[in-house]
Amino acid sequence: MAEKVKRCVIICASPYYQGDFIKNEIQEDDFVICADGGCDIAKEVGITPSLIAGDFDSSRLTVPSGGNVIALPVEKDDTDSFFCAKYAVRQGYKDLLLLGATGCRIDHMYANFALLQYVYRKGCSGVIKDRHSAVYYTEGSLTIHCKGKTVSVLPYGCANAEVTLIGFKYRADRLKMESFFPIGTSNIATEEGSTVQVHSGGVLVIVNS
Repeated sequence: MAEKVKRCVIICASPYYQGDFIKNEIQEDDFVICADGGCDIAKEVGITPSLIAGDFDSSRLTVPSGGNVIALPVEKDDTDSFFCAKYAVRQGYKDLLLLGATGCRIDHMYANFALLQYVYRKGCSGVIKDRHSAVYYTEGSLTIHCKGKTVSVLPYGCANAEVTLIGFKYRADRLKMESFFPIGTSNIATEEGSTVQVHSGGVLVIVNS
């Protein structure tokens, strides 16, 4: 039997304390990468990362050194989180979880949504989680198991998306969602397995806790 490929968890530098939540999300066999100030969070809750990468402009602690550290220049094309995601994909990880990726920097949060799109197009699955929500990206079919939860489906990276919604309070059959009209906000999952089927374009699927 082939060995199961481990999950890669990227801890980002959220300014909002989520240490206990992050610690509880991490499993023993996860490959953990800390992106820049994410190493502060890891240290505070006793997580030993497999790798630390960043320019360390947001870390409050002493810049780490050693064989498991990749120091990046401050001036670069990738955000620290995006670099970590690219690294994980190159290493063969197919399942990526981003923690500490939401917060007060709207630009970085938007960039992390783009990261989900990048990961998807590389044939991998990715999710951003915090205490309040989980965010997915898909251009195909996504089944979520969150009966009773509020779910929003919003076009991303496209002018519009054609979407079918199965197992929701507000169902849809090949509904054309325009990027400028958030009709997919605040739906309710009514089945144990609710499915978002994208026929064209791409969408963010946001599940609220």
